[in-house]
Amino acid sequence: MNQDFPVTSKPDQQALFKNGTAGIYVGSMGDVISLYNDSAKLNPDIKFEVQNKITGPDGKYNIWSLPGYGSLVLFPKSAVEDEQELKGILSFFDKLVAQEHSNLIFWGVEGEHYSVEEGRAKPVEDLELTDREVKPYQALEIGEPDTNGRYDGLHTYEVKAKAEELIIDNENYLIHDPTVPLDSPTYIEKGERLNQIIQDAAYKYMLGQIDKAGFDVAVEEWKKQGGDQIIKEFNESYSKSQS
Repeated sequence: MNQDFPVTSKPDQQALFKNGTAGIYVGSMGDVISLYNDSAKLNPDIKFEVQNKITGPDGKYNIWSLPGYGSLVLFPKSAVEDEQELKGILSFFDKLVAQEHSNLIFWGVEGEHYSVEEGRAKPVEDLELTDREVKPYQALEIGEPDTNGRYDGLHTYEVKAKAEELIIDNENYLIHDPTVPLDSPTYIEKGERLNQIIQDAAYKYMLGQIDKAGFDVAVEEWKKQGGDQIIKEFNESYSKSQS
């Protein structure tokens, strides 16, 4: 294991994987196509595989779910002059969910950045082109294929196709965070600092610098410094939401 992984940037992690220094890369499975293309330039015979079902001590596989949104868009009064302008902005976002606009945002221009085969979008092989002219706009997408009707992808690299299938399959193993819609003033005030306690302990445990007992000590410290209060406030918030 890379003993410096807690302070190794994502680009450096990928570089170590691409040049063969690292044999395993932990990251988004969807990145396998760009990792493969860059690695193949150094080693044309390189072969990759993807795997996500890493089971825990109980032998079960689960994965944390996203909170239901990928990004947050704010319209501050300091930047929007009046209600009429706000409605104009909202109408623009409303139009983004249309199928043709969703395909444009996510896949680019048909015939230039992708073609349609078997009812799916097949990106051109020039990744530098799509990274430059398409990828920067994908964050604007509203919804996903099930809601905005855009094309699913057609991937000729088998490992990339497998990765996309596994991503969808993950929906069968989601762990939902029940605190997402709840309020905790203490979490707002101290959450980031308290999260650091658990993150540091997790890294030390993974690196063998502390054992399970040492990790449990960190959890108790998290509770003492505000964690217990956060738990109490989340429970109170949940009770109010049910009343």
